[in-house]
Amino acid sequence: MIDAMGIIVASNISIPPLTDVRSATALPIAGGYRIIDFVLSSMADAGIQNIGVATEANYSSLMDHIKSGAPWDLNRKNYGLNILPPNIGRKNGYEVIRGDLDILAGIKEFIRRSRQTYVILSLGNNIYNIDFEKVLNEHIENQADITIIYKDMKSLGEKELSRFTLLDVDENNCVTDIEVCPYYPKSTCAGIDVFVMEKALLESIVDECSARGSHDFIKDAIAQKLSGLRVFGYEHSGYTDKIDSMKSYFNNNMKFLNEDLQKELLHSDLPVYTKNRDLPPSRYGSGAVVVNSYISDGCVIEGTVIDSVLSGNVIVKKGAVVKNSILMQSDVIEEDVNLEYVVLDKEVTVTAGRKLIGQENYPLPVAKGTVI
Repeated sequence: MIDAMGIIVASNISIPPLTDVRSATALPIAGGYRIIDFVLSSMADAGIQNIGVATEANYSSLMDHIKSGAPWDLNRKNYGLNILPPNIGRKNGYEVIRGDLDILAGIKEFIRRSRQTYVILSLGNNIYNIDFEKVLNEHIENQADITIIYKDMKSLGEKELSRFTLLDVDENNCVTDIEVCPYYPKSTCAGIDVFVMEKALLESIVDECSARGSHDFIKDAIAQKLSGLRVFGYEHSGYTDKIDSMKSYFNNNMKFLNEDLQKELLHSDLPVYTKNRDLPPSRYGSGAVVVNSYISDGCVIEGTVIDSVLSGNVIVKKGAVVKNSILMQSDVIEEDVNLEYVVLDKEVTVTAGRKLIGQENYPLPVAKGTVI
């Protein structure tokens, strides 16, 4: 156990229609996982036993997934996993949440009651597998006020880099400048929206920014106070990406078809945990064809599935062809259906003979419960 608490601010990123009914942090990925599983597992693997998940809207799916925190060994008598709904319309609450600072201000009582010295704060919708114990140890060794985890993404073009908060770091990994989603990036060091600091400093930042009417943690707190704080970067060498659009959601699911990425993120020495749905093994018919696909438990495959990711209890009937697609839980694909570059939300039924074709750069999404 390390002397740190964890705070996860559930993302309010809009990826319609998928986020119409759930927080983006609760989106399924790699079949049986959710996006929140990565940061939650990294915290649990580091021995953090006091974790708060602060929500903003559409949080019922997220609450159903994490519940008591048992898969992460966080269902404890003391501390454990705490789900923190938005503090709106209450005394000292916010009528409108305009940024992550408003959410942090709404859970300041939870932060105050926690006895840990340090806090690891996650604000984004990123996937990664990070040893937070190493990050905290380096933070203490540097005598840093704040440590920001980043990855040098030299391979990305300007448009992709503009999705991230970019850091300028010197030869000692000291952060000298911060730009939030710049149109013309000057750096390739992309922050992954994870911050380490003392709990007392976080409380001070939240109180001061609330008094000044500030709302954005990075822009209004970190960037403006950069000259007065010892802010260091911690370079993450493994895989990471931000899921902030339908394209990035689709691409990151497809990347899990790579066995090396599966080993790095899901089956390393720091395992990623998720809710166990106790589904039976998937069943394949005599004429089924499955090529380079991620098939979760409970599926029934009688048709063809190629380069696709299927969540649990999906049915693909005879003559149906599913290519380069993401199918969520309990979808039904009837006979002679042709799907390519589509993203089906839960409980979608595509009736016999239908054809849905999207594009690699613009996958076609279908809302939950739709019958086509």
